[in-house]
Amino acid sequence: MLTFFTHIAKANCPIISILYCPRIVKYIVKIYNLKNFVNPGIDRLILSSNSARISGLKVRTAYNHDHYLLGELMKNISLIILFLAVCVIGNADLKDPTLAIYYSFDDIKGTIIKDGSTSGNDGEIVGNAKFEKGQNGQAIELKESVWIKINGAEFKNLPKDGFSLITWVNHEDSGEPQSLFDAIGDKHGNGLFHVEIRPAGFRFFHRNDAEQEVFNINPGPVIKGKKWHHFAGTYDAKSRTVATYVDGKKTHEAKAAKGVLATNWKVTAGIGHHKNGRWYKGLLDEFFLFGKAVTPQEIKEIMDDDFLAVKPLGKLPIAWGEIKSNL
Repeated sequence: MLTFFTHIAKANCPIISILYCPRIVKYIVKIYNLKNFVNPGIDRLILSSNSARISGLKVRTAYNHDHYLLGELMKNISLIILFLAVCVIGNADLKDPTLAIYYSFDDIKGTIIKDGSTSGNDGEIVGNAKFEKGQNGQAIELKESVWIKINGAEFKNLPKDGFSLITWVNHEDSGEPQSLFDAIGDKHGNGLFHVEIRPAGFRFFHRNDAEQEVFNINPGPVIKGKKWHHFAGTYDAKSRTVATYVDGKKTHEAKAAKGVLATNWKVTAGIGHHKNGRWYKGLLDEFFLFGKAVTPQEIKEIMDDDFLAVKPLGKLPIAWGEIKSNL
């Protein structure tokens, strides 16, 4: 069966050529129990972009050859369609137009953290970061003088209608605030965002270019260290509702002031510190930044690895996160 999918993946087709990864193939075979669909009497099935041909057949003499071959061919064509559907549907939510950043921390090129969203806001690792097993693939470990630089001056898809930051955290119990995200513009020298783990309770704060405080939950939920927790902070500009969630449950909600979000991040933006202080110390995984208020259902889906979901007909949802964690 693996031989069958290996030939499919090598076929001259741009959609499936990217799937030539034995680990992914093996996982999909396991999920769909595909060995029940393809009779082991077929040694291999080779497909090309222009034609389908059967090679090296070992057909049992007890079967009518024509009917047997036709049946096996139809089964395999069905599997190919299913396989392609899985691939096409799997990245649908990464194309959310409000998704400004998605760092899985699994796609690293040198010091560059590739942004999985369509916005292209890659991050740059400053300092000697380490990677460990995370909630979904690998997680990045930050500490003092080790952080993630984001190009605020050229940031694409700046949040306007809302703001949501969602991530897994596993921090050290520091007595100081630990910054998960901040940005600074050239309108004034103060931080635009303070998304910080604090001993007394989380701070979820924003001031705009006019130095107006737009929202501020402080103190918010207490997130204890040395254990994985899922955090989400959301703000909706239309309703002016701001809220925080920990491990999928809403902890705080407030009404924001009337004001627009800052659109000037020209000085800097980043994850892990504020003005060379408030260093985040610990692990981060699955970092999302949206220009909208993510719904409670979406928060749960992200936490459960179902947001980037593959939903083939007749099967339970299979999250990309589940596939990635099993590679």
